[in-house]
Amino acid sequence: MKRTHRLVLLSLIAVLVMAVASPVLATEDSSEGETTETTVVPEQISEGEGPAVEAPDAAIEEPEQPWTARFIYPVLLVITILLIGWIVIAYNHKIRNRYEVVNDS
Repeated sequence: MKRTHRLVLLSLIAVLVMAVASPVLATEDSSEGETTETTVVPEQISEGEGPAVEAPDAAIEEPEQPWTARFIYPVLLVITILLIGWIVIAYNHKIRNRYEVVNDS
């Protein structure tokens, strides 16, 4: 494809992307101007009064890891290690076959 055809094609794609994105960028958020104020009147507790019912301390439970952390991340790590190993082996094999040892006897 000629260079001018590529430029025209890229320009058309850019125009289409901007045409799709412009309505999204033009919308206004109506919640910016609206604010509400809440006032709380403090109640005085006389000395000696406590809470009506004492709540037990909540036990802190550690959340279970999502499945991505348990399965996907280790699998990606193993695949990356295997891929790097394969690239190193393939590169060494390619270099060894490229050159030939010549004996000058």
